[in-house]
Parts: sequence; structure tokens; C-alpha cells
Amino acid sequence: MGDRKKGITLVLIATTFWGMMGINSRTLSLAGLSAMDIAFIRCSIAGVLFTIYMLIRKPEELKQKLSGILVGCLYGVVCFVLGFMTYNVSVERVPISVATVLMFTNPIWVSIFGAVVFKDKMTKKKVLVICMCIVGCICISDVMSTGGANLDVIGIAAGLINGMTFAMQIIIPRFFEGKYSKDAILVYGFISSTVVLSFFTDFSNIAAAVTGPNSMVVIANMLAISVLSTFIASTFYVKSTEYIETQVTSILVSLEPILGSIFAFFIFGETMSQTQLLGAAIVILAACILETDLSKITEKIMLPFSSKQIK
Repeated sequence: MGDRKKGITLVLIATTFWGMMGINSRTLSLAGLSAMDIAFIRCSIAGVLFTIYMLIRKPEELKQKLSGILVGCLYGVVCFVLGFMTYNVSVERVPISVATVLMFTNPIWVSIFGAVVFKDKMTKKKVLVICMCIVGCICISDVMSTGGANLDVIGIAAGLINGMTFAMQIIIPRFFEGKYSKDAILVYGFISSTVVLSFFTDFSNIAAAVTGPNSMVVIANMLAISVLSTFIASTFYVKSTEYIETQVTSILVSLEPILGSIFAFFIFGETMSQTQLLGAAIVILAACILETDLSKITEKIMLPFSSKQIK
């Protein structure tokens, strides 16, 4: 298998596992687990796996100064505790497809935070993408057709906050570029988030779900959301960037909301209104535009015409 095919395969596997995440979260929620319980399970299992991975592959990077460990703790609380919890709340209260699309707004938040915090240039393309995202989110909330009657404000807000915390996974490391190992920050982030979440987790609730009549289904979904959707998906996504351009990976990841909607339809019978479908399409298109070099595409399109003029 060529490097490019290998990279595309890795990112497609990661995208599929991320698309399944809403199903796993909803199933665990229906089994009686709270958003905190699910977040703890996800952080603890994935954290153990990442730690083992680092001990085998990069043990020297785990030796960090206290400041590096504290950065990892901050990363874990913001990105994992708040991020995983808000995702679970969103999945509980709004359709999985809607929660997945709202999480997918993260590239737009990266642009906004980058402009505000790091003074990144706010180009016309970025402004267009942000406007498209706002319109898309309004359509997804379906507030126009119902007059706000069926709008779950908490579910929508949780989904948007989840998108922001997802963006913070990129923004926070930028503050410490070159100072600390990103992999080490990830490991200490999982460890700290597991400790913090343990204070809000109902362990008797988890024990009851694991030993209940549907124990096999519960355990399977626990492992799926922790191992497949968190550890393997993240590892494969990062690995794919070694073989293909980051723009290609970002565009392929845009399949995630589509896969999430398909899984939700077949397993829970969830559907989206025409307005919500339009909103989802706008958000996905906005993310693709943001990650695509439009000037190069235009250049390739115009190349045959310019060649004719030269002749």
C-alpha cells in the first residue's frame, strides 16, 4: 500500500470511529450513566492506553518539569473534562446528527481564537466561513421553523461549547510551542481529567450498569468510545498527517457528521428536517473551504484556458 493510500485509510478509519461516538454515548446514557460517568470512563481507559503507548514508544518524553505537567493538567480540564462532558450532554438532549455537526464547528473557533489571541490574520475567506457557520448553526437549531418552541437551548449550547473545547486542543499547545512534548501534554491531560472527573462520578452507577442485564452491551460501548473513538482515532488521525497533507485529512474528516447521521438513522431512527440538513451542509462546506487553498484550485481550473491563450 502506498503512503498516500495508507494516510487516507488511517484518517477514514479515525473518521468512522468518531462518527460512531454519538451512538456509544447515547447507548451508555440510556443505560443510566450520567454525562460525568461517561466522560470518566472515556478519559480513564484512553488515558491508560496512551500512557502505556508512551512508556513503550517515547518514555523519555514523559519526564517533564512541573510547569509541563501543570500545562497538561490545564489541557485535560479544558479539553477533556469540559469537552467530553458537554458532548455527552449535547447527545442526550439533541439528535446525534445535530450534536456531531455542532462539534464539527471547531475549525471556525480555531480561526476566531487564533485571530483574537495570536493576532492571526483574519482573511476574507475566514470571515466568509464564520458567517456561513453562524447561518448553518441557526439552521441546525431549526429555530426558524418552530419559532423557538422546540429549541433545546442547553443541548445546542453544550454542542457549541464542545466545538470550542475541541478547538482548544489546537489553541492551548500553541502557547507552549517547542517547550513541552505534545504527547506528554496529552498523557498528563488524560491523567488530570480522570482525577478531576472521579470527584463527580457515581461509581455505584457504573458498577450497576456493568453488572446489569445489558452488561455486555454497556461494556462494548464503554470500550468503543474509549478505545476506538478516543485512543485509536486520535492516534490514527495524527499518524495520517505523516503521509498526506493536513488539508486532505481535514476534508476527509468532514465525513464525520455524515457518518454520525447515518449511524443515528439506522440505530435510533433519527432524522433531520430539511432546514437542519441545509445547516449541516453549510457547516461542512464552511469547514472544507477553510481548509482548502482556493487560489491553487482556481489556478488549476484556469490553467487550460491560460494555455490556450498562450498558444
